[in-house]
Amino acid sequence: LSAQAAGVNEVFATAREFLTERASQEWDPYGQVTVYSGDLGLTMSEAPSADGDAEHGAPATEQPAPDLATVDQVVLSGPANVAGVVDVAGQYVEASNDARQDVSFVLTKDDAGQWRIDEVADGVLVSQPNFASVYRSTPVYFLSQDLTTLVPELRWFPQRNIATNAVRALLAGPSEWMRDAVVSGAPAGTSLSVEAVAVDSAGTASVDLTGPVLAADEDQRALLSAQLEATLQRISGVTGVALTVGGAALTVKPHPDLERDPAPEGPALGVREGTVVSLDGRQLSPVVGMPSLVSLDPTALAVRDGVVVARLGRDRLARLATGGEVTDLLAEPGVVAPSVDRFGWVWTASERADGRLIAVRASDGMRMDVVVDWLAGQVVRQVRVSRDGARVAVLSAGPEGTQVEVAGIVRDPDGGPQRVNASVPVGGSLASASDAAWVDEVTVAVLGDPSDGQAPGVATSVALVPVGGQTESLQPVESADGIAAGRGKRAVYVRTDSGDLFTRSTTGTNWSLVTSGVELFTFPG
Repeated sequence: LSAQAAGVNEVFATAREFLTERASQEWDPYGQVTVYSGDLGLTMSEAPSADGDAEHGAPATEQPAPDLATVDQVVLSGPANVAGVVDVAGQYVEASNDARQDVSFVLTKDDAGQWRIDEVADGVLVSQPNFASVYRSTPVYFLSQDLTTLVPELRWFPQRNIATNAVRALLAGPSEWMRDAVVSGAPAGTSLSVEAVAVDSAGTASVDLTGPVLAADEDQRALLSAQLEATLQRISGVTGVALTVGGAALTVKPHPDLERDPAPEGPALGVREGTVVSLDGRQLSPVVGMPSLVSLDPTALAVRDGVVVARLGRDRLARLATGGEVTDLLAEPGVVAPSVDRFGWVWTASERADGRLIAVRASDGMRMDVVVDWLAGQVVRQVRVSRDGARVAVLSAGPEGTQVEVAGIVRDPDGGPQRVNASVPVGGSLASASDAAWVDEVTVAVLGDPSDGQAPGVATSVALVPVGGQTESLQPVESADGIAAGRGKRAVYVRTDSGDLFTRSTTGTNWSLVTSGVELFTFPG
């Protein structure tokens, strides 16, 4: 197991020394990385004989350890507590808290009488501490469909050759859940001409590409250059990128300014005593011209680029204007809280389990029903579009419990939604979820469900959930009722059912009271 963890730095040469010759030839360590927590708890037993009731090599019934001097084959077996799995492309999927995986190693004596492993599953099994010391996460950047924004996919690679693996992943293109929601400047068939991205002492990463890149026009090359720079400069020690083809410098014109990890534009908004207010530091001030909501029963609020939308009651969405107008956008039973994207579409869903999301254009009320196969049979609780507009996080509940999933949004040339891709599950270790907010380009803050078997007044869980990583639990907040976020992990805000608004303290793990009497609270986007 130790040799497996270290094997990525030496082509698993040492790990293979523990295997029989046959097992060494058959074992494929590159299929996936299974990350386990705690102690494997392996137990040893004598392997069943070939003519016994059990199939040869199958884990035997637990029994006292055999006398190794008298047997030729033993089985080490036990369950692993699985924390997550990394596939061959570097994508990490977090496992649920109760995920287990049977593990067995069949050991046999070789001709010299030494014990070797004769049967081992493909892939590698790595403990969480070893995984943290050997592997690193890094965003691989693609482009929004309108070519204005860099959109990341978080991948995990061995630290030693992370730059090479990141470039390979970029050239191979986005994962299925992001396909068609983003584009790439890399022409089909483009790859590394040498099997390494070298980083010199000055921090310049040399990327030598194959011939297909020469078929790209100037604009496409400029976008590819921007993707490579954004990806490689997120890796420690890389400060610049040099592009070549067959060793000759590749001519690239200056690439356009692309937005990365957009920050909320404008102040956070809230509702206090039926009045729309904005937050400045710790002060709430009325927004001039906004209509009074005293008699309208506001239950949720969303804002983006001057578009302010409120849920009124539980079955109505309306746009609020600074001239005092309230314009109805949608009437739908059990409508969930809205989310406004950068193209001016308001996303929501019905709490009815009908397998669709609803998008309404704020400018004219045009409605698009987006059928989502993976939501069939689920009750949607929250919909949150990322600030780059390319992804949507959906909280839903069903027979299997709470699910938090993220999927790519495929749009038409004008930014209108066409479909939502297959999803990737995130936050597998969460027991429940009731609200969410995008914290940065790869992280969603998730609030636990206070109604999920908890007594009133009990502290509600708060977690930071990477899209492709392991959930980080924050200090719980008593009677938490809603969550919002600016940009960054220190810009997470939690509102309680009594109207107290807390944010993370600038140091440490505690929460700091911002203000009180807040009925609703949200950041732009």
